[in-house]
Amino acid sequence: MKTIKKQRNSFIVSKALRTFVTAAVLTAAASQLAHTADSIIVGHVVGQHAVSAINLVLPLVEVLNCMAFLICFGANALCAQSIGSNDMDKTARTFTSTILMVMTLGLGVSLLISLFGRQIVEFVSEEPHLNEMAYTYIHTYALGGWLQMMSYGLCLFVATDGRPRMVTIAVVAGAITNGVVDILTISVLGMGVEGAALGSLSMFTVNILVLLGYLRKPASSYRLKWPGKSLFSIFLANVKEGAPITLSNSLMAVTIMLINNIVLRYLGCDGLFIWSVCLQMLLLSYVFIDGVIESMFAIGGVLMGERDLRGLDILVKQALVVIAALVAIVIVMMYLPGVVGMLFGVESGSVLSVELNRVLRIFALMLIPFSITQILLSTYQILGYDKASVITATGQTAMLVVGVWFVANLEGVDLWWGFVGGCALVLLFQLGFTYVRSYMHSAPISPLTMIPQTTTGHTFDRSVTYSLDDVYDTLTDIDLFLKESDVSDASRFNINVCCEELMTNIAQHSKGRIVKQTFDIHIHVNNEGVFVTLKDAGRPFDPIKAGKMADKNIGTEGNEHMGLRLVTQIIPDISYKYMYGQNTVFIWKS
Repeated sequence: MKTIKKQRNSFIVSKALRTFVTAAVLTAAASQLAHTADSIIVGHVVGQHAVSAINLVLPLVEVLNCMAFLICFGANALCAQSIGSNDMDKTARTFTSTILMVMTLGLGVSLLISLFGRQIVEFVSEEPHLNEMAYTYIHTYALGGWLQMMSYGLCLFVATDGRPRMVTIAVVAGAITNGVVDILTISVLGMGVEGAALGSLSMFTVNILVLLGYLRKPASSYRLKWPGKSLFSIFLANVKEGAPITLSNSLMAVTIMLINNIVLRYLGCDGLFIWSVCLQMLLLSYVFIDGVIESMFAIGGVLMGERDLRGLDILVKQALVVIAALVAIVIVMMYLPGVVGMLFGVESGSVLSVELNRVLRIFALMLIPFSITQILLSTYQILGYDKASVITATGQTAMLVVGVWFVANLEGVDLWWGFVGGCALVLLFQLGFTYVRSYMHSAPISPLTMIPQTTTGHTFDRSVTYSLDDVYDTLTDIDLFLKESDVSDASRFNINVCCEELMTNIAQHSKGRIVKQTFDIHIHVNNEGVFVTLKDAGRPFDPIKAGKMADKNIGTEGNEHMGLRLVTQIIPDISYKYMYGQNTVFIWKS
């Protein structure tokens, strides 16, 4: 096939990522700060041992996270792909099945933790003065643990539906509620760690209530539809899709537990407190990591549904650029460690403060390599490289534990350097593994990201400037592309008419204030048919609704948008959605 030289740029994908990440980071920040506020308030009001007690049972809280990841993350990725391919029936069945699974498994796991919480706490700790507070916290938390799973799932679904700001509103409202309940229960009523647990549960409840309000609106892509006999197959598909990220989070829970034991054994209660503060800083860094990962799964899932590998490549590269924001946290930990210690109730100038400051400077060095590994792990999962995802997730966890344990047994070497060494070795292994894989793979793939450089079928990819000259040049190339892709004359004519009307409308009416703004057109032709996607970042405008309104106004003075009326008539398989701050039009022609 003749290659059309004009290139697609990163404007549309980058804007979608920035829109999503901004909302996702604010969401993750509000959520994590709510949890960190629990530790800060508990540290000042109850004492440092209470902070360590909550840290001891954090792996149990992670169990609930892992269950949510297993069901909801995979379901969210599948829904993103079905939205991208305009399969609303599959979207509805996947959504309904996931809600049923979350309710069933969430209540089951919450009950098990509630019944066996004391035995689990005694298994992970031999410090009686910490165990009682740890049990009190997890017993109260487990009563509403299913709320955490439901809240997480709804946040993912609504964000993927192109409404990440709605998720931000829900989480901020929940975080404010959490803060109010914390102050009331911990400081005023003196409920200690039990009050901290109640604060978290109140946050999840508010999240759910706000998001349910959006899901009832007509703009939502999600509807309840009984899945029937496909319930089990949907469950298996969700689990398969979510297994790698679940494995990563499950292993992280195990990692926290094992490192708790190593640090407690070698450095005692003060060492465990220092590790608790470092862990909070690691979790705070997840504000950026989770924000970027959620953006990648949502936007990347839609791009995969659109068969848009070029867009996915742009997305991953932009995500690695965004993750550089973690440098800010590293700088704070390196140059202002005393501020971090004061937040957790450490007296400035004390022996504990001096040691904490030193450790934070070492621990900060692991954040960047750790986050890069997480971004690449997510890329492998989006692409369906299950083995690479499992190897990366397992390797990161294993090297952290082994690295800390190995360094702890070296005479004269600080235990904390084990964190840095473990993360660095994993990233080096990842670099080598992907380069070898890129040369051994049967089809060409990119090193590091392993994104295929070719796809089944023929693809047309173009960024178009807001000028009619560029629009007409692009239309000429589209016609040539469709001819060389052996598209029938009738289908080629219909697609050309639709593209001309939609692209002309965008060029004339949708441009925003950004000087170098462009819009994207992506066409994929395979044995199933022709798939066209148009995306622009202008003001919200539904061309399908406008075309239908024009159809109703025939014979009246309101003959505006008659060209869009023609589009809705010649191709019935067309849909519109405003997602990630962009107008997106999907066209299918078999």
